[in-house]
Amino acid sequence: MEITIQNTQSLYEKLLATPEEKRGEFYEKEFLQPYHELKEKYLPFNPEWLGALPLTGHDKEMEEALDKLQAIDAWKLAKETIQNAGNRFKTAGVPIPEKVLLGIFLGDSTTLASTQGIMGFGGIPGYIQIVIAPNENSLSMLQSAIAHDFHHNVLFKNIDWNFMNDITVAKYLAVEGLAESFAESMYGFEFVGPWVKEITTEDLEKSRAIIGEVLSVKGFSEVQKYIFGDQVLDYEVIELTGTPRFGGYAVGYHAVQAFLKKTGMSVEEATLLDGEEIMEKSVFFK
Repeated sequence: MEITIQNTQSLYEKLLATPEEKRGEFYEKEFLQPYHELKEKYLPFNPEWLGALPLTGHDKEMEEALDKLQAIDAWKLAKETIQNAGNRFKTAGVPIPEKVLLGIFLGDSTTLASTQGIMGFGGIPGYIQIVIAPNENSLSMLQSAIAHDFHHNVLFKNIDWNFMNDITVAKYLAVEGLAESFAESMYGFEFVGPWVKEITTEDLEKSRAIIGEVLSVKGFSEVQKYIFGDQVLDYEVIELTGTPRFGGYAVGYHAVQAFLKKTGMSVEEATLLDGEEIMEKSVFFK
């Protein structure tokens, strides 16, 4: 597997030296050009994608964020994480992408407050984007978040169904549950996302009850309501279902954990299974 870590540290330093009126053009050409395939898909690509900082008016925040990322050698950690994650799948005989490009983007701490300063996207094999507002929590979760999104890369390389049209609630639960379980298997429960670690027992049970009735609901526009829960997404307002915020992520994680314990399979092996089978055999909703 060929791993490319985009040198966003250097790019942000050049961006800060660029006149504000020219930063949009610079960002489009230098930051986003390598991700042309993503732009050709369905993603709403703009500088604030996934909670990234606006290009102007935040120079001091950018400088401080770069210093914090440089202090932990974030770009080196990113490469090591993907190398280690890839080896796990190779050992298990699971096909992985031939190439992976990863970019670390600077995040807006206010926008990312609900996820403790970190978000990512790995839904198209070969590409991973991490958006981080560096703080004690987000920096500690960086490798876990990368492992989570690398799992998405691997899973989507191995499916034969269309994500937007064929996705069901059960499949999406498995997508997120497997990714978080894989990250946990590498770095421990301490470093899983707050969408799993910090959900209350009450909200988890509420989410399980609601989601358990809609496992066969199909199509991304409907399914997302139960995965993300009742919140305003950055690209649209979704209909409320009563599902707690990020409830589907927590339910997916616990359902996958139940499946792995019942079957004795590794998370790598389970990655090749159909998500609906995983949810059924987990008996999490019985």
